[in-house]
Amino acid sequence: MPNLITILLSERKVVMILFLLSGHLVFSQKIYEYNSPGANCYSQYLFKENAPLPKGVLVIDAKGEDLKTYSESNQYLNSGLFNDYNFLYINILDKENRNSLNCYNVVIYTVSYVRNINESVFFFVNPSQEIDPAGPFFIKNSSYSFNIINKSPSSLEILKTELNAALLSKTYKNPKVYSNEEIQAEKMSNYRRNFDVAFFYSPLIFFGPKLNSTSDVVGTYGLSFKKSIGSQTAVLLNLNMGSKKPDQSAIMEQVQSNQKGNIYSFVLFGGELMFRYYDNPDKPLRLFTSLGFGMYSMTNIRIKIKSTGVSAKTNENSYYTPVLDAGLEYRITPLLKVNSSVPLRYFINKSDNSINTFTMGINLGVSATINPNSFGKSGKKKN
Repeated sequence: MPNLITILLSERKVVMILFLLSGHLVFSQKIYEYNSPGANCYSQYLFKENAPLPKGVLVIDAKGEDLKTYSESNQYLNSGLFNDYNFLYINILDKENRNSLNCYNVVIYTVSYVRNINESVFFFVNPSQEIDPAGPFFIKNSSYSFNIINKSPSSLEILKTELNAALLSKTYKNPKVYSNEEIQAEKMSNYRRNFDVAFFYSPLIFFGPKLNSTSDVVGTYGLSFKKSIGSQTAVLLNLNMGSKKPDQSAIMEQVQSNQKGNIYSFVLFGGELMFRYYDNPDKPLRLFTSLGFGMYSMTNIRIKIKSTGVSAKTNENSYYTPVLDAGLEYRITPLLKVNSSVPLRYFINKSDNSINTFTMGINLGVSATINPNSFGKSGKKKN
């Protein structure tokens, strides 16, 4: 049975191996600059995130060395003790007062603001030797909002223990508060989770045999249900209907005047399943193209007025319908959108190919997003 020391050494080796394997992530991080060359406090810095829920931030002076190389060679990182801490490496390239910590202060303030971190969890490993070694382990100076490690301890284990104790009452991150503009921008870009319900109107113009035998144009309207499956893709189900009711007053007038003739009416109903692609995942105004397939049924009714009375005759045709459309969608608010498109349909008669027909329409629609704020951001205004 292995003894306790062997187990602890093995665990330390495993931690070190895993840490070294993850070390390459540093080289994918960007080095940022504060100020410009020649200006006071011109600095470079690199922020190294080690843990999803870190305890605090150790601020290391890279002393003019290459930040990425130095971040892999410092004693704190390589000790394996501080994997639950983040690191901020700073190079102060130009400063007026060599011993002042003001330049470190402005970089720490910048990082804490951008990354929304409490400055009280930044611990600066002070490069100066002028601080009283008999002083407290950590210094909280009113001139700086961060903490200063007073001395470089001979044992990193002692430093880790002291840091953990100092951070017991501190929270790493502040609750993020969003401005109204940020909330609206987030809602506007939240296409991935959207589910929309739309109403549309679309007159169809026929170029070939007429579905209802009498008219070149059939007005249709319906409902559309759209589920986004990506930032630029969606699936739609369209339910279309068009109809013309018999003119009852015309029928009565012809019957009473004993006039013979025919009165026509129809009912068109169908559905389409479509895949849609948008050109831009973020902007409120987006171009789109769609491709799909539908099935339609057309019922024609002929009412014949004779001297002996009135009779009605119906015939029904079913169609397969490939569909292609292109158009624009504009998001007025996170909830409301309008769109227009030009759909092209080819009605293929299931029983008689001689009466297949091509149609073009103009689709005008308005839609409501059922879940415009899926990410649930706070509505408080940023100070």
